[in-house]
Amino acid sequence: MPANPLLLLLGTILLAGCGGDKHLPSSNPPEYDPKKAYTTPAVLPSGPATSVAKPVEPGPPPIQLPPLEPGPNEKGEWKKVPVSPQSLQLFNNVKSPCDALTKIVQGLGSAQLFTGKEGESFNQLLGPQAESVARSLDQQLFDNFKAQLGPTVADCPSPATGRKSSLGEPLRAPRRILTTGPSNSSFQLAQATPSGGEREGYTVTKGSVNIPIPPDTVGRKSREWRVEEGNSPGTAGDRKAFSLINGGYAKKCPSPDSGEEGAYAVEGDYEFTLVVDQTTNYSNGVRTEYNARSIHATLKGRVGDDAMLQYVDLDAILVIGRGGTNTPTRFAHQRQHVQFMPDRRMGGMPSRFSNWSVSEWDSALANTATGDAMSMLTLAVALFSGPIYLDAELQWTTPNTCVEILFNPATKTKKLGPNESVAVKTELRTKKEQALVSAKFKEAKERPTEGNGRVSPREDQSQPNKPVTFTYQAPTTRVKHSGFTVGAVSRAGVAAAKDREWEVVMDAAYVLEFQSRIISREPTEPVESVAAAKITLTSVEGKEDWYRGSGMLGYQTGPPPNRDPCSNLVMGHGTTRLDVAGISIKLSEGTDSASHQTGSADIELHYLIHPTNETIRPWAMVQHRCVPREPEPYPFFYPMYAVARGADEVNRLTGWTYVGQNGVVAKKVLRGNCGDHCEDQTVFTLREADDQNSPPK
Repeated sequence: MPANPLLLLLGTILLAGCGGDKHLPSSNPPEYDPKKAYTTPAVLPSGPATSVAKPVEPGPPPIQLPPLEPGPNEKGEWKKVPVSPQSLQLFNNVKSPCDALTKIVQGLGSAQLFTGKEGESFNQLLGPQAESVARSLDQQLFDNFKAQLGPTVADCPSPATGRKSSLGEPLRAPRRILTTGPSNSSFQLAQATPSGGEREGYTVTKGSVNIPIPPDTVGRKSREWRVEEGNSPGTAGDRKAFSLINGGYAKKCPSPDSGEEGAYAVEGDYEFTLVVDQTTNYSNGVRTEYNARSIHATLKGRVGDDAMLQYVDLDAILVIGRGGTNTPTRFAHQRQHVQFMPDRRMGGMPSRFSNWSVSEWDSALANTATGDAMSMLTLAVALFSGPIYLDAELQWTTPNTCVEILFNPATKTKKLGPNESVAVKTELRTKKEQALVSAKFKEAKERPTEGNGRVSPREDQSQPNKPVTFTYQAPTTRVKHSGFTVGAVSRAGVAAAKDREWEVVMDAAYVLEFQSRIISREPTEPVESVAAAKITLTSVEGKEDWYRGSGMLGYQTGPPPNRDPCSNLVMGHGTTRLDVAGISIKLSEGTDSASHQTGSADIELHYLIHPTNETIRPWAMVQHRCVPREPEPYPFFYPMYAVARGADEVNRLTGWTYVGQNGVVAKKVLRGNCGDHCEDQTVFTLREADDQNSPPK
């Protein structure tokens, strides 16, 4: 199994850059569960290292996270410290996302690799290999951060443009290299694995797992790990573990900000944690090392009246911890606040830093080097969070994702005659909290085309419990889908005009046509019956998309030509009622690239046909002649229609076919055989009502 150069190099830089006394905590933490919050004791106990049981199932190994806040036994106090000017200027004069990525890679990689006394010793130790290691570290960080930042930096050139070098190549150094410092500050540099196999003398396990983020957020978070355990006489008892947690998220929708009345903000969260622990078994004893750095940031993106992100407040708690053999693990703590703006021109890279403040826990471990490292962690979180916030901005500015427009009276509930007017009160409400929010309503336009009727004003501002009132005047002549559209922008999100409209209900919006033909198959009773109806539908008050109507159904029943006189004669004509108790009409209409009408129809018809009044004249054989008898009542069309339909269709019809041409909205065709006694075809046609179909005013 090939080695993971990124985790190997990150472990190396931590062990090299921190120095000081080291101790591996003896506590054996529970198995890391990415689905649960993970916490650590306030103080990590000192003592000899203990082995960590290998999990039965493959998965993340246990991880001992450094405590973000000082424990009760840590001596010190919080004090404000100045921010390094160099840190504030890290992203100055960057011209592209690639420039910013290169700077953060160098800041966390090669720029920190050989700093301080420990870094100088490390540089001398590596000799001619130092440049190769530095370039490899930058390259591995670059690859990892590209994956985190996504397509914005997909084409960025590698920072390692010189001679190709990788920790996949041997460093030509001993398997264990110790610095020339005091015995209690030694560290191990593991030789890299040749390509295609594990490190000699070690069993290597590695992997990664996605850490779930809340469902109403955008972003990503994951943990990577690598564990090397000695498996030969020369490496028995040796163990090195690296664990990297990196990622965060932002909410898809703004929510009310308790810090300011009427303000809306987008909450977010980000974590970057690297933990390295190592046990080395020497002939004269066991040496342990523990090194960790971690930042947990809570973020709040402020949204402006135009629904666009204004800036992001970042509040972070940071810790760097280290320890080793016979020395308790110690920690340096900081709290940082900074305000930044993701630059849309550069894919969300941070810009315009302001209000940067730092508080440090005054402890023996705090120094300039750790302070610079923590500032670099904060800048890295800003770099990674910016693109996440721009992704979230795309969500809440997508029309009707986070907010919705309310009309009073509601759309398709108000009838207007020619030139009649109505006042429509309009507000904006959040979908999650159902809270009214201040909004700018704009681009109010008549529909289906401007000039069909009149809406005013064209734009206005609403406040909670103070809606905008639009006045709509109907056109002089009836126009299909007359009304108006309007859009809105707010701190809570966007509603677009094309997705939200107010529409008048006309007295006769649709006409339902009915045509049916039934032919009997009985040779002793030949008969054919036809029926037709046209029902004007009117809207149901208070029920959007529902209509009802009632009318007369005409029918004609009689024998076919050349009827055998020795057969029953069925005849009749007249009218009966067809009642539409309710019909729900939901249409989705548009045009394709060739300007052809397209759409779909979701229609549900509840109807009732009343009985018809035909007669039957049976015959009798008298002196070898067929003699007709007196006619008797014999309803034919209605019972035969009911038998042909069956229980599912006799009173309720769904599954209509959209037409959308020549005034025809949709059709429903029914066929039956009356239990093998007839042939039946019935067609329901839903049409748009025109002025000729409209009832008199």
